[in-house]
Amino acid sequence: MKLNEIKTKQVAIWGYGLEGQATLAYLNQRCPELRITVFCPQSEIPNEVPELVKFKSDEVNANLLNQYNVVIKSPGISPYQAAVENTKCEIISSAALWFSNERSGIVIAVTGTKGKSTTAAMITEVLSAMNHRVVLAGNFGVPLIQCLDNYDYVVLETSSYQAYDGGIKADIGVLLNLFSEHLNWHLTEQQYHHDKWQLLINSQQAILNAKDENTTLRLKQQPLQVEPRYFQSQHGFYELNHVLMYQDKALLSQHGWPLKGAHNLINAAAVCAVISLLELDLKTCLNVIKKFKGLPHRLQQVAEIDGVNYINDSIASTPHATLAAMKTVDLTRTILLIGGFDRGVDWQWWTEAIAQMPPKVLICSGENGQKIYDLVLNQAIKTQCIWQPSLKAAVKTAKELAQAGDCVLLSPGAPSFDAFDNYQDRGQKFTQWIK
Repeated sequence: MKLNEIKTKQVAIWGYGLEGQATLAYLNQRCPELRITVFCPQSEIPNEVPELVKFKSDEVNANLLNQYNVVIKSPGISPYQAAVENTKCEIISSAALWFSNERSGIVIAVTGTKGKSTTAAMITEVLSAMNHRVVLAGNFGVPLIQCLDNYDYVVLETSSYQAYDGGIKADIGVLLNLFSEHLNWHLTEQQYHHDKWQLLINSQQAILNAKDENTTLRLKQQPLQVEPRYFQSQHGFYELNHVLMYQDKALLSQHGWPLKGAHNLINAAAVCAVISLLELDLKTCLNVIKKFKGLPHRLQQVAEIDGVNYINDSIASTPHATLAAMKTVDLTRTILLIGGFDRGVDWQWWTEAIAQMPPKVLICSGENGQKIYDLVLNQAIKTQCIWQPSLKAAVKTAKELAQAGDCVLLSPGAPSFDAFDNYQDRGQKFTQWIK
């Protein structure tokens, strides 16, 4: 929607987190005479309210939404609810607003159930090293609606929440993988996959993971208008035995690389596929990747105390992410901390997957901790399994059990919202408690 249209409408912003605040600031700047209403809890209403802005903490239902022509919804608010389904107003995203009015440079949108933040950050560093004007935006980085300068490239870390409405129209769309996640928002796994796929449908070019089964299935169900490029294919960039390969040539070994895990080499393969598609210098790309140190809360070694290594992988919000983290450590010397907010994700397959090679100790905590604990016991896995109601109690138990040479790995496999503000808060608390 163009700003000229917005100026003639009754407009509301739904949600006042970072994205909602950025959207309000944008509209105040671009449409200074526009009256705007913001829907948010009473606790989020600022002490000083800008002129022409009204805040409402009423329950958001169809009747309230129908009082407005256009509602700009924050990504974290699910559209799969009665208020949205029964309203007559037009609901858009701030991303759609940016693409209609502020689009700048080549947009590279990266999505996937896991690995998108690391991949997007690597692409950004590579392009920056080549002296391009580049910004990292979206779900990780600055809100897209704040990106008002002229850029050569916009790297957009894209969540399923942001992709679902098709408002993001990237030059290059990258899909790393598809698992099961965010079922409390999307309601079903199929809907989650469908919503992720909207990013590829609306991209000028698509880069896909050739070895991801769910991606292959989705491509058969919803063919793309463009012929996709692939990574994890022997015709291009792929990971083989902990080595990044291009066709039959070895490019980067896991040995000596700051990032752990084969999954990060797969992320690097995706980065190389993007740079290759852009026809930019691959030598510079590889040199930057080799020095990339990774992001906080992602297999981050935060302390070594009395010979015990403590690793913070708080970002791991799915069982698949936890399984990938487990492949980076000696499980016979690992105390694994799992559990958190219950999104209804299936853990049965995970307990079956670790049955033959479980960690030394498994400590379950959080909202879904009891459920995971019961599944492990039912599977009769030969490991010491403990349930603790809170992560703090789990950390205390882990410290008491750990011996020199052991590793304590926080890789929860679940979101943090049952007890923490976000995964960063959870990782920071973990670090504080062990120290």
